[in-house]
Amino acid sequence: MFNFLKKLFQSNNPDANTQENSPDLPDKDKKPVWIGVDLDGTLAYFDGWQGIHHIGRPVPTMLKRVKHWLKKGHTVKIVTARASIPEGVEPVRKWLTKHGLEDLEVTNAKDFYMLELWDDRAVQVIPNMGKPVISPSVLSLPRAPLLEVHAPHEIKD
Repeated sequence: MFNFLKKLFQSNNPDANTQENSPDLPDKDKKPVWIGVDLDGTLAYFDGWQGIHHIGRPVPTMLKRVKHWLKKGHTVKIVTARASIPEGVEPVRKWLTKHGLEDLEVTNAKDFYMLELWDDRAVQVIPNMGKPVISPSVLSLPRAPLLEVHAPHEIKD
């Protein structure tokens, strides 16, 4: 996967052919890729912010999915804005342990090893095109305004 990304980056960036501008992409054999899972609204129910120590009950389907990934040997990390402050990590660790997901890394950052991110706020885009991937489901529509070229049905001012 990373060789593909490196080739893609180089083919779309003429300056990438020089050593100094070439990104030092990781070798997937040196470190395992990982699956990022958001906490609030994805792995745990979210009914609005109720403080750093309040985390909702697990979303059963996601909890089962994460446990399945772990059983199959995949690396999973919890990606949450709560980890952007040091005191936000410990409540997440306690919640994870309570629900059978101890020892997962808790972070607020992605890196070159992240395979994909499961998140209730993410909008997937077609690589190198900036166009959102939109399915026929109204639930998949982005909440942010779309450009007219992406959503001709939007009302014009």
